[in-house]
Amino acid sequence: MNLFNVNVPKDSISMIFDPHHNIENYYTTLFLHKSKITLAEEDNEYSHQVELDLEQDTKKSKMVKQMFNTAYGSYILTFLNADFSSPENAYKTFFVYYGLEGLNYIDKIKEKYPVEYKTRYTSTKKFLDYYNKAYDLINTDYIKFQNDMKKTVDFVFDLHENNSFLDLDKYYKFMAYSAVIDLLERFSSQIHVSIRKSLSEKVPSSLTNEQIEKLAYDIANKEEDNPICYIYESSSHFALAFLALSDLIQNSKRNISTCQNCGRYYLQYSGKEVYCELPNADGSPNCKSYASRKAYDNKIVEDVAELTYKREYQRRITQVYRADKDYKLITKVEFLAWKEDAREQLKLYRENKITKEEFCEWIEKNK
Repeated sequence: MNLFNVNVPKDSISMIFDPHHNIENYYTTLFLHKSKITLAEEDNEYSHQVELDLEQDTKKSKMVKQMFNTAYGSYILTFLNADFSSPENAYKTFFVYYGLEGLNYIDKIKEKYPVEYKTRYTSTKKFLDYYNKAYDLINTDYIKFQNDMKKTVDFVFDLHENNSFLDLDKYYKFMAYSAVIDLLERFSSQIHVSIRKSLSEKVPSSLTNEQIEKLAYDIANKEEDNPICYIYESSSHFALAFLALSDLIQNSKRNISTCQNCGRYYLQYSGKEVYCELPNADGSPNCKSYASRKAYDNKIVEDVAELTYKREYQRRITQVYRADKDYKLITKVEFLAWKEDAREQLKLYRENKITKEEFCEWIEKNK
């Protein structure tokens, strides 16, 4: 089911926010410079998703106007975490995903750079020429608006030493703060809203009140799709970022928090997480994985019993790899037998059934 109008103007981006299925969909024009398009999962009704590929040596000069799918909350998080300090950083952290059709000042760019605007997708050189000039016009406002959005998020979700002294719904805090700092003033274009009915064909055209209540129950329990879909279209990333945050606050129970490792904004699932699972551009492990490993390593360093086990384990596994061919099998069997007994002793220690001294003594006797 293609929910987007294929005739969406080139100077706009359309978005659907769907917390019900934990997904966002957007329709935009991307010039495939430093990016790649990959097929989505087969059971996904949306055709493609965009992934960053800055290490690719050969860049294809190709324009794609396509619908993309990402996890719910991706747009607002990407905007909050983007680095708009330079053309390259702004492109790599935001525009590579969502395109230049929401630059917020299209008319101003058209007027000042008419040739660059008309030819911006004819080659990579033309694209970068247009992008760099457009960036010079908009970067100050992007940095200002992003900072205002961050301050709004910090206030609404009690981040960065913002502590609420009243028991207030997040939406009312959002309305108050965004009005005071006048976020809406930053929009240079209107927002077009389309509403589509998307009930499945199995639902009859006439229902009793009891049947409608049952449908509502099924929608609430995700056994039926939402019957109404809102499609937001705008040439302003500012407007869409404001809507994305508003939708998250109103329609999702999840909170925005800041990662204790990298400092980026992320969505919590349980409300207790302190590390994010956001992907890193260099492909390194996410903060949650890194923090778990670091905590484990710190525990081993601090715990004599854990450190003793790790050292003896490494000594024995090294013996297995270095053993001569004739003795390798015997050495491996001995190692596996020791490992089974050692893990049982370690389990007893971790459950406080034996002391640290008793565990270390067992390791020493069974070397």
